[in-house]
Order: sequence, then structure tokens, then C-alpha cells
Amino acid sequence: MRKYDFDFLIDLLYKQAGWNFSEKEYFSIDKKISNFIREKGFASVEDLILELKKGSKALISQVIECLAFADTRFFRDYEVFKQFEEYVLPMIKETNRNIKRLRILSLGCSSGQEVYSIAILVNKVLGLSDWQIDIIGTDLSFNAISQAQRGVYDQFEIQNGMNAGIMIDNFTLEGTSWRVNDNIKNMVSFRQYNLLDEATFKEEFDVIFCRNVLRFFTPEIQQKLCEKIHAMQVDGGFLYLGKGENVAALENYYTQVNGMSCTYQYKLDPDVYQEPKNLFDNEEMPANDDMPHFVRPVSLSGQRPIVADVLRK
Repeated sequence: MRKYDFDFLIDLLYKQAGWNFSEKEYFSIDKKISNFIREKGFASVEDLILELKKGSKALISQVIECLAFADTRFFRDYEVFKQFEEYVLPMIKETNRNIKRLRILSLGCSSGQEVYSIAILVNKVLGLSDWQIDIIGTDLSFNAISQAQRGVYDQFEIQNGMNAGIMIDNFTLEGTSWRVNDNIKNMVSFRQYNLLDEATFKEEFDVIFCRNVLRFFTPEIQQKLCEKIHAMQVDGGFLYLGKGENVAALENYYTQVNGMSCTYQYKLDPDVYQEPKNLFDNEEMPANDDMPHFVRPVSLSGQRPIVADVLRK
């Protein structure tokens, strides 16, 4: 692929999806666009670009979807999910124990592995009997969302991140594929959504996963997206980014949680936030022995405990 053609494609990605790719992605884009040309019957990259220049929205959408960077697997970065299970979910379980409701959003969920990983852990920690649980996955790619909605994965996909025990407990073998069990599938929903579009979510989320998504955007767009994500979250809620993902604009809205990988907490307005009273000052209120003592919440007020403060205790 000529540099002129490559520059045209990354400019198209920037204008249509906000992605800020560079020459470092040349070989990956070249491979994907070569496969696309072969599948669609174009004679060359040049012929494809001539058609793209005519402005066909359907073709542009197909090319963007083809070039989407979808590197996903179950329980990606195990330590992140381990800490989510052992620290964050128990804290939310205590904080929301009166309303018994949990809302989680996964932005850029690809083909659904992250969303189902989240649901498996939520089911393990909270159960399903008397909690209202909403786990929503979104992605720009129609094909990715379609696979996520089916909840069916081949042998390679199912083994990429899961051990046999988790597979057997949460999936059913059908021929050579594995289908997620209904009790897990019923916890989640998926929708096609472009982060650059107006948000249409009616309620705020306790936890938002946006892993390895923001890094593809320019600093200016990152700033806008951080503001948008922050507005979709409850006070003191949690945000997860990708491993090694560095987004400078995030510090205006979130505080990184010390000792926890890829985990950030909604930054409260210092003029509004008041130090919560200790939950266990009342001797008649027993401690929750199911939760490690060093992550027990310190407040039952509307304000969610600050994890960094709790972990220091």
C-alpha cells in the first residue's frame, strides 16, 4: 500500500471515528485492508479508495469496521478482574445494599468477552436473587455487537483467558462452540454506539470499563470523552482503563486508585464532598465478615467511599 493511500485511510478514520492512528499502525492496517479488498472483490487499494471518495456511507462504515482494532479475550489482564472481584464489587455491594442495584457500562466491548467476564464475577459476588443488575456493552462495530449478542465462542476464543472450571460453570458446549448460559446472558445487553455520538443512557453507572479505547484518540478528543464518561457516572464510581493506557485529561475527572491496576475513581468536588463518618462507630452494627477488613466501606451516606483512603486503613 502506498503512503498516499495509507494517509487517506487514517485521515478517513480520524474524520469518521476520531481515531488518531500513526505510521506505527501501517502493517496492521495494510493487512486488514488487504483482506477487505479480497473479500469485497476490489482489484486494488486504489480502486477501493476511488469508491470511498464518492462518499458511500455504507462502504465507509464497512471500512471503518474492518480497521477497528479488536484485541479482546475473557478476563483480559487477570489482575484487573481479580481486584474488581475482591475489592470493588464487595465495596459496591455494601454501599448499594439498601437499593440493591448495580449498573455497569463497557465501552468498546468488541465481541463481548469483557462483558461476560464482568457478568460472571458479578454473579459470583452478588448473586442474582434480589439485585437489579444492568450490564451494558457498546461498540462501534456492528459485527462485533452481533457476535456479542449471540454469546457463542469457538474453542480458541473460549480458552483464551478462562480455565475449565469457569467454562463449565458458565457456558454450554454445542458442537464445537460454547454458548454462554442464560443466567449470565440475561444480565447483559449490547448496543452499537460511537463514542463521538451523543450519549443516550438515561441513568448513571457505578462502574465503567473503557479499556484500550481512549488511547486511539487525539488529546483534544480525549478531553471531551473524559468529560462525557464522567457525566455518565455516579459520584465516587469506578472507571477502568487499559493496561499502560495514559490519558492526561483523565486527571481532571478521576483519581487513580493506589495499588489497583488500571482503576480510577470519580473525583468528587472538594467544595461538596465531606469526610464520611465511620460506618463502624456504632457498636450495634456488626462488621461484614465476608469482606476483608481493609476494604470495608467507611460510609453509608450517599457519598461512595474513597478507595485510596480505605486501602490505607
